[in-house]
Amino acid sequence: MTVRIHHTLRGLLLVLLLHIAPLTRASGQDSSSEVFSSATLSAQLDSLMEATYFSDEHFDAPVPGDSRMAFPSQFVPQFSDSVYASRIEALNRKTPFKLTYNNHVKGFIRVYAVDKRIATTKILGLTRVYFPVFESALRRHNVPPEMKYLAIVESALNPTAVSRAGAKGLWQFMYGTGSLYGLESSAFVEDRFDPEKASDAAARHLRDLYDMYGDWFLALAAYNSGPGNVNKAIRRARRSMGSGVGKDYWTIWRYLPAETRGYVPAFIAVNYIMNFNREHNLEPLEPGFLYRDIATVEVRRPVSFERVGLLLGLPVDDLRFLNPQYKIGIVPAGNGTKGGLRLPEQYAELFAERQDELYDPSAPLTAAVDSLEGRAAAVSGTEPPPQPARILVHRVEKGETAASIARRYGTSVQRLAELNSLDSRMKIHRGQRLRVARPGPQDNRYGRDTRYHRVRRGESLSVIAARYHTSVRRLVEWNHISGRKVIRPGQRLRVSP
Repeated sequence: MTVRIHHTLRGLLLVLLLHIAPLTRASGQDSSSEVFSSATLSAQLDSLMEATYFSDEHFDAPVPGDSRMAFPSQFVPQFSDSVYASRIEALNRKTPFKLTYNNHVKGFIRVYAVDKRIATTKILGLTRVYFPVFESALRRHNVPPEMKYLAIVESALNPTAVSRAGAKGLWQFMYGTGSLYGLESSAFVEDRFDPEKASDAAARHLRDLYDMYGDWFLALAAYNSGPGNVNKAIRRARRSMGSGVGKDYWTIWRYLPAETRGYVPAFIAVNYIMNFNREHNLEPLEPGFLYRDIATVEVRRPVSFERVGLLLGLPVDDLRFLNPQYKIGIVPAGNGTKGGLRLPEQYAELFAERQDELYDPSAPLTAAVDSLEGRAAAVSGTEPPPQPARILVHRVEKGETAASIARRYGTSVQRLAELNSLDSRMKIHRGQRLRVARPGPQDNRYGRDTRYHRVRRGESLSVIAARYHTSVRRLVEWNHISGRKVIRPGQRLRVSP
C-alpha cells in the first residue's frame, strides 16, 4: 500500500529529519571519510561496468555517420581550460544553477571524457530511455530540467544500483526518505527501483529542499548529505565570515562534508559532458530497449514473470530487465490493486488478447505457436498470404535513428530507405517526415529481413534457433559461423532469411 503524504506534513517531517540526517541520506555518512573525487568516481564506474545491466549485450554500436564532428573513431579530444570555462559559461547563461569551472570540475570531466569513455557512451545511450521519464517528473513539480543530470551522478542510470549504505535505484533513495515520499519497500516490491515512481519522488524531494534553502546547489548538497549537514555548514560559515553570509553553496563549500564538496562539481561536469559529448567524440551506444519502444500494461491479478514470458514468448530476463521493481519476479496485483508491467511495445497487443488465459492457472499456454514470433498460423506449416502494410507518416524526433524508427514500427531499415529514397548512410534529421510501412497483422516480410539477436550468456545455437523457429544449420549459414559453431555473449546473430 502506498501512502501519499500531504506537502505541508512532508515539510514538517523534513524539519524533524534535520536532527536525524543519517536516515535522510546515507551517501554522505557512508563515505564521510572519503572525498567524492575523480578517483572515487572512476572506481565506481569500473564497478558499474561489471554489472549485468551494463553488459555489452544490452547495447548496439553507434549508427555510422551519426557524428557531426567527423573525428577518427579512437581519437580522444582534450581542450584548454579556457575552452572548458567558456563552454560552461555558455551553459550557465541558460540555467538557474550557478555553473562554474575549476580544478574539481576539470577532474570529473576527465573521468567521463577520457578515462571512462566506454561507460560514458553507455550512459549517453541510456539517457534516451530515462531522460523522458525524468523530464516529465521534474516538469510536474517545477524543478529545472537540468536536475535530470543528478541521476547520472547518483547511479550512472542503473535502476538497480545499490550503495554500500543501502541507498537504491536511479535516484539512490534511502529507505526512510523513500518511505517519506510514498515509495514502497516490501518482500515483493521495491519502488526505489521503479524509474517512474522514484523519479516523481526525487522531483518532490528536490522541490521541498529548494523551498527550504532557495538555492538549487544547496538543495543538491542536502540531497547528498542531509539538511542537517547543510544547516551546520551554514552556521559555521556565518561564525567564520559574519552573520551577513547568505545561503550560497560556494560560500559554505569548505564547511560541507568531504564527499559533498565533490558532489556539485561532479554534477557540473555531467551537465557539461551531456551537452558537449560530440565535441569529445563520445557517440551514444544505443540500448536494446528504448523508452518509446516500451508499453506499460495493467495486470489485474498476481502473476509471475515465468507465466507472462511463456504466454508471450518473451524471455524472462527481458521482463526482469524492464521491471526491476518486482523483486522476486511476481507482480503482486489483486484485491483492488493493479500492477503495471513494462513490455516491448509489440507484445502489448498480444498481452491484451490473452490476459484471461494468464490469470487462469488451468489454461495451457502454447506460446510456441501463439507468441509474437510464432503467430504466423498454419497447422500445415505454411503462412497465409500477408495482408497489405499500412503506410504511415512519422516525424523524426531528437535522438531518433533510422534503426530505432524501423524497430518502433516493426519494419526494416531497408524498407524505410526504399520508401524515403535514403542513401546508404541512412542520414535523417529532426523534424523530417518519413513514410513508414507498418506491416499488417500477418505481414512479416520486411521485419524478417533484418531480424537480429544479441547473444546472451549461456545461450547456444540450438536455444536461439528454437526461439526464432529456425534451424542451427541456417544460423550457421546466415552468420558464416565456423565448423566449431562457437558463439560468444554480446555477438549479434542474423536469425531470419
